[in-house]
Amino acid sequence: AWHPFWNRPIHSLYSEHRKPTPEMLEGIDRMVIDLCDIGVRCYTYLATLKNTLEACAEAGLAVTVLDRPVPLGGILDGPMRKPEFSSFVAPVNVPLCHQMTPGECAEWIRTAMGLDLDLEVVRLVDWSHHDHEPWPNFVPPSPAIRSWDSAVMYPMTVFTEAYPAIDCDRNGSLAFRVIGAPWMNQAGLMRDLKPGLRSCGVEMRPYRYQPQGGKYQGVALDGILFSVGNPTAFYPVTAGMLVLTALIQHHGDKVFVGGRDDWYDKLNGTDAPRKTLEGGDLSELFQSWIDAQDEYLEHKVDLY
Repeated sequence: AWHPFWNRPIHSLYSEHRKPTPEMLEGIDRMVIDLCDIGVRCYTYLATLKNTLEACAEAGLAVTVLDRPVPLGGILDGPMRKPEFSSFVAPVNVPLCHQMTPGECAEWIRTAMGLDLDLEVVRLVDWSHHDHEPWPNFVPPSPAIRSWDSAVMYPMTVFTEAYPAIDCDRNGSLAFRVIGAPWMNQAGLMRDLKPGLRSCGVEMRPYRYQPQGGKYQGVALDGILFSVGNPTAFYPVTAGMLVLTALIQHHGDKVFVGGRDDWYDKLNGTDAPRKTLEGGDLSELFQSWIDAQDEYLEHKVDLY
């Protein structure tokens, strides 16, 4: 494809090629990377950033990263990645919510991977990791992340990508903010989830909606709508584990119909959460995340 105004080639890094080829880089003096990431490891902009930095290092090409704020930039939650689960949705060994902007990720990747790379990060002005409020000019970075609210709830409900028997209105205006199924016990789930989700900074309310796609398209569902209740103590990955555990307790194998355990493991970058769902101790799992995060924090890049 060619750009209609600049008469320059356009290459997709989300199809046949996920890493720039030497041919793509021919004639470039400096690579400029401008990605609207959200701060979640399995959101694939992080993989595209890593692959591009690797390609530029191999080509001896200088890189400028134009940093951008991220909705989950101050949130640290979830497991580290196991090496054997490296993939496009788990490209580096950071927590699922890793608390870094694209610029910080670029600095971290260069150091962690030992890249010989001329890297410049154009830093943000008047932004802080402690600012978790939505900003007025937030632009949806991809079709499924339709709003700031979708972005911040994404790491909580992304498990629905592996277990589509639970709808998240991915194609609708409530994408990743809601869950539902025709057989879901809305009242029972909310009753059991209330204490745990409150401790994770999550609020919820009953919400009737019709999915715009998926297996329940056009079916009126009695679902649950989630939102951030306490942005300073928000743990969306932990909350997602509590929700999935409660769904299994109430509905058993219905949750797994048409599902893919291997994809759930890939999204998490580890099989520990799935094994815990099969009969492990949630508190031990959550403590293992915290212990691993303590070591990660010693090396994390913090520009803000």
